[in-house]
Amino acid sequence: MLPTRIISQDGSCKYSFPLESNLRMESAFFMVPGRERPNIACISTQLGCAVRCQFCSTAEMPFFRNLTAREMLSEVTTILEDQYGPRILLEGFEVSFMGMGEPLANLKNVLKAVREIGSRYPEITRVSVSTAGPADRIHALIREMPIAPPIHLQISLHATNDETRRTLIPNAPETISKLLSAARKYHDVTGDQVFVNYVLIKGINDSPEDARWLARLDKEAFYIKISQLNTIAGLPAHLVPASMKEILQFSSMLALMGAAHKVFVGDGLDVQASCGQLAAIPREIVQVELQEEECSTVNLS
Repeated sequence: MLPTRIISQDGSCKYSFPLESNLRMESAFFMVPGRERPNIACISTQLGCAVRCQFCSTAEMPFFRNLTAREMLSEVTTILEDQYGPRILLEGFEVSFMGMGEPLANLKNVLKAVREIGSRYPEITRVSVSTAGPADRIHALIREMPIAPPIHLQISLHATNDETRRTLIPNAPETISKLLSAARKYHDVTGDQVFVNYVLIKGINDSPEDARWLARLDKEAFYIKISQLNTIAGLPAHLVPASMKEILQFSSMLALMGAAHKVFVGDGLDVQASCGQLAAIPREIVQVELQEEECSTVNLS
């Protein structure tokens, strides 16, 4: 079977790749005008995820296995061929390892995929990797530096104390302090500012005290990315998304405290392609099969 795609009203695309035993991996493509690299491929690194973030669709499925470097490369190649690669490579294209799975739990294959992506597409000047930890995996990543294309590290934090973080991420591997210490070392070694991903949830992690804690992070080493909680099937009832008004109020608090931050708004929400939504394509959405010639170079076996 060929990969399929569904197209969002905002132009984003969600891709599904059939694999063995009725499994599939999913990826997404976004166009975000105004960014240095406005075209983004969000790709998966595992089938399932053992981290079990409570606000992520992938957590609803069992962990099956790591994806191979070849499979990750096929996600990128399919997206580039479907979206007319020469144009989006010229405009600026970034590969984001933030789909299904914990990338650093599959570090060997992710690093191999990064190198192969850089070799095949030298126009790509940066890839992004988001991790929930533990610190040892970040240290292992540091030992592989430098790498081409360079890896922009993002930390899935989502809380300012360990107790709250464990309620949101039951298998959070260790303390926030150790995680941020490793991320700080990544900054020291690479010179790259590490992004701190923070999904804002009403009554859970949105207090003025949370804002003050975030504002105390070293602005040279860390940049805070505040985002809205996206709707998924099976979302626990106590996890209520902060409204955009509440997100902007939280952002204003951070700004008054001098915190380096931005508000991130996801795309492709209507086709479940945004952050935390990859895992299964809703049956009510019509799938569009890619043309044979568009996928001829992709081997998913």
